[in-house]
Amino acid sequence: MKINIFEELFLLQRVDHLIRTRATGTPMEFASRLSICQRDVYRLIANLKEQGFPIAYDRDADTYYYTEPVKLDICIMVGTEKLLTIQGGEKKLNFFSPLPDLGSGVADICSAS
Repeated sequence: MKINIFEELFLLQRVDHLIRTRATGTPMEFASRLSICQRDVYRLIANLKEQGFPIAYDRDADTYYYTEPVKLDICIMVGTEKLLTIQGGEKKLNFFSPLPDLGSGVADICSAS
């Protein structure tokens, strides 16, 4: 199975946006919006919860939502060139393992967005 990290990051951005705006709909509707199967929605939500995302489901409104503010902030750099920045929400979660120091102020460039 070939994994495209950019596709995964854009999926994460879309999921975050739909959850934050309470626009996921039912799991079946959420799956349709993401072009994945319903079983993958359940796996995705479970994985995000394991990583610390405070996600719940509102049965009255038929939507997933964050139980507390969340900020998604991802920056991918090669050398000094920023390839991708994904931002959203209000609260940072550190769910990625720290990367080794690449020197030349790369971390400063990412955090100065």
